[in-house]
Amino acid sequence: MSRTLTVNVLMTAHPKPELILHHYNESPYAEKVRAMLGYKGLAWRSVIAPMTMPKPDLTALTGGYRKIPVLQVGADVYCDTRLIGQVLEQWHPQPSMASQAGSWDQVIGHWVDVNLFSKAVAFTFSQIVDVLDDTLLADRAAMNGMASMSRDQVKRSGPLAKQNLAIELQWVENGLRGSTPFINGNHPGVGDFSLYCAVWFARVGRIDMGAYPALADWLKRMRSLGHGTRSEMTAQAALDVAQQATPLALDYESISPDASGLSLGQTVNVQPEILGKESVIGELVGINPERITVKIYSERCGTVHVHFPRVGYRIRASKD
Repeated sequence: MSRTLTVNVLMTAHPKPELILHHYNESPYAEKVRAMLGYKGLAWRSVIAPMTMPKPDLTALTGGYRKIPVLQVGADVYCDTRLIGQVLEQWHPQPSMASQAGSWDQVIGHWVDVNLFSKAVAFTFSQIVDVLDDTLLADRAAMNGMASMSRDQVKRSGPLAKQNLAIELQWVENGLRGSTPFINGNHPGVGDFSLYCAVWFARVGRIDMGAYPALADWLKRMRSLGHGTRSEMTAQAALDVAQQATPLALDYESISPDASGLSLGQTVNVQPEILGKESVIGELVGINPERITVKIYSERCGTVHVHFPRVGYRIRASKD
């Protein structure tokens, strides 16, 4: 008979270590994290990753995960902006991004990530496709599981993409006509930063903000947060940081076996549910209903813990 083993790893008083963001300037999801860093007034190191595959330095650090951004803290790597936001809030709780009572902040954040953002991407790509190079188009087609992506195909989708985006931006416009400055209330939260990411990218496609005055005012407030204090770092220097560090003790409680049947110590395969479905294979060292942590090793960066949120990711036993 199997029994459930609860591994209680107490949160330790970690010193606040150097934040290293692997990103590129044009990434809307990276802009989401840069805005969080700005809101919290944090200093951080910037490592510019390629926009398209291959990404040999990034994937050496992550075990194969290709999506941007990734937050590195020593020998710990945090994937997905949802988790990155949680980590920043945990280590730097003021000013707060916590959801206020009565707020639909987290629900809005999830809706934007799985729905509105894709409409912003479809619209913006239809507007700028003529200036995108062939390598980027091929890479984004592969991310979407498509054999190819033609410029004519993308441009033809423009009118419908604009219509679909306009409908949902109007929903947001109506919601922002309330009495608080942010979706979350008196300070920005998950929903605000997720929405900012989508609207920021729609602005790249030159969406007409004149049709959404409340949204335009909210966007000004979000842009005023800035990006914190950025200093550049090479990818090799970031890998050296990981090589010289030891992964931190986990700051959450693991349940083994998990509801999925997986147990600590197993070799597992972690994969995004949508886009960029490259797998990360490693030893499961932490799991609960909200978090997954796997241990990987590479010659370039040594032993690293790669962390994922549970929402948006599949995990299964690896056959490798």
